[in-house]
Amino acid sequence: MSAVDSPNHVTPALALLSAFEIVIVPGLHGSCPDHWQSRWENALRLQGVTVRRVIQRDWANPTYQAWSNGLRHALQACRRPAILVAHSLGAVLVARRASEHRLGRAVGALLVAPADVEHYAGPDARRVTGFAPLPGVRLPLPSILVASRNDEWLSPARAATLATRWGSTLIDAGRIGHIGSASGVGLWPDGLSALLQLAHALP
Repeated sequence: MSAVDSPNHVTPALALLSAFEIVIVPGLHGSCPDHWQSRWENALRLQGVTVRRVIQRDWANPTYQAWSNGLRHALQACRRPAILVAHSLGAVLVARRASEHRLGRAVGALLVAPADVEHYAGPDARRVTGFAPLPGVRLPLPSILVASRNDEWLSPARAATLATRWGSTLIDAGRIGHIGSASGVGLWPDGLSALLQLAHALP
């Protein structure tokens, strides 16, 4: 993984992504500058990759319809095939839109730590119930689901179930929590490797 260990060493491995537009789809509360999604956005742009970020009017009080509109606007701006890079509730948004065949130019999705809105019982549970139910069908585009072994939002068993339902390749990320800012993964090289794996598999 030496080619993706830091922003200074991404060029050889990430050149392949220039054929696509990368659409960043954050989850609840968005992604702060320390989040791996924000780091990827900056690093990829430095390498000439087109990156778009979904913008939502309200990151703290999401509704499925409003967030769907935000994703739709981002996809409408794409001029090349798009790979979606989605985290947490953003991954659920992408999965649901995909199951409804409403993803426009999207040709692949990296679904990182999708929020299990059907089983999560933590402090933000009421904020995300409107995103249930989770899709129960195979998604109509190639996808990789990356899950952590100690994610409070998604158990390993549920990650395996969702990956099977959605036809996603499941990647075990180890014990790094919800794979957000608090996980301290920096640029998250393992995630970039998963993104490249997905891109390599696309026609």
